[in-house]
Amino acid sequence: MRDFSASSALIVEDSTVQREHVAGLLRQIGFGTVLGANDGIDALRTLERRGAPVDLVVTDLDMPGMDGEELIQQLAKRRWAANLIAASANQNRLQGVMHSLPPDGAMRMLAALSKPVRLEALQALLRDAPMLALAELEREGGGEAASAADIQAALQAGAFIPMYVPRVELETGRLTGIAVQGAWRRSGQRLTALADVLPALAGASETVGSIVLALAMQAAADFRCWKGLELPAVKLLLPLPDELLLDLGALGRLAANIQSQDIKPGNVCWQISEAVVAACEAEPLHNIGRLSLRGFGIGAVHCGRYEAATRDFACFPLSEITIDSMFVHEAAQRSHRRPLLERLLSMADTLGIPVCAEGIENVEDWSLMRELGCSTGQGPLVGAPMQAGDFAKWYREDSRRLSAAAPPAAGRG
Repeated sequence: MRDFSASSALIVEDSTVQREHVAGLLRQIGFGTVLGANDGIDALRTLERRGAPVDLVVTDLDMPGMDGEELIQQLAKRRWAANLIAASANQNRLQGVMHSLPPDGAMRMLAALSKPVRLEALQALLRDAPMLALAELEREGGGEAASAADIQAALQAGAFIPMYVPRVELETGRLTGIAVQGAWRRSGQRLTALADVLPALAGASETVGSIVLALAMQAAADFRCWKGLELPAVKLLLPLPDELLLDLGALGRLAANIQSQDIKPGNVCWQISEAVVAACEAEPLHNIGRLSLRGFGIGAVHCGRYEAATRDFACFPLSEITIDSMFVHEAAQRSHRRPLLERLLSMADTLGIPVCAEGIENVEDWSLMRELGCSTGQGPLVGAPMQAGDFAKWYREDSRRLSAAAPPAAGRG
């Protein structure tokens, strides 16, 4: 039998009894670290807190909130597990899940087991299965890791560029905002998302501030150029990474430089993460309040992974809440997602804060989010992230079709 004493596992199961049963089996087999989560969302929270992938995930398929198939997609995308075992009492779901792993994902699907999971079957599987090592998972990541020195050189070369995502009113298709996503243009014109760069800059708030400032200044310049397009009154939505919220000087420089570009604070909304809201710490809250007093909007991206409560959101001067794409994408096809969305929108309604749905990829999701009371949306159906020249083309061509569509299905399919 293999030695699993240095291996880690995560059991994802909404039944406490069955979760503890599988955890006990893995401990018998010899796993050194065994974690538990009660659904897909809790699993993502657990792995994010851990800050490192696990050797094995054993997940149920039928769970509320985020089921096993959705979790598998998220684990593969984020590279948080090297190997996976799916378990279910539903034989039809077991047969289909083996094909749910993205073809370009590094995570390895070991098996689909019928519940209840038995020790003999699990032992035999883990003895014979060709398991992927964590080190191999990292190698299959494509070699995208970069040092702080690489990032500093890219900053000096002007290689960080803004990508623009149009946001529209779900009732009319009218453009209401332009969300900015940072990207690093690397050799061969490859683009790496800013979110994938930030882990290499932990503690380097000055470099993070310089990157965000470069993105904001370019976005402000592009925003001024687009005035010739006769844009309606729209907001520029800019990322505000957690690393900057303790640096009042950096925030002041960002605000001053934006205003120096003849962009009014009321036309800018800084986007903070749900993690900041859930922590609700005094210094970030104070600094965000200073931005709000200067007239800037403050938005929070709600991804459901940090257990931020209504009272936490109420503490912040928020002008909007964005629901992360992991909840919105294919929500119309996943009935278990609706109660979760209804709770999020009910909370926002209680606070009187408008909500944007991120990740709208089909007409059904557009219609559902509109029906649930979401006021705005963005995503591939509206427009994929694009550079400045492509945005101008999108506005001249695609945005007119969106605005003319009533409902949106009439103009896009």
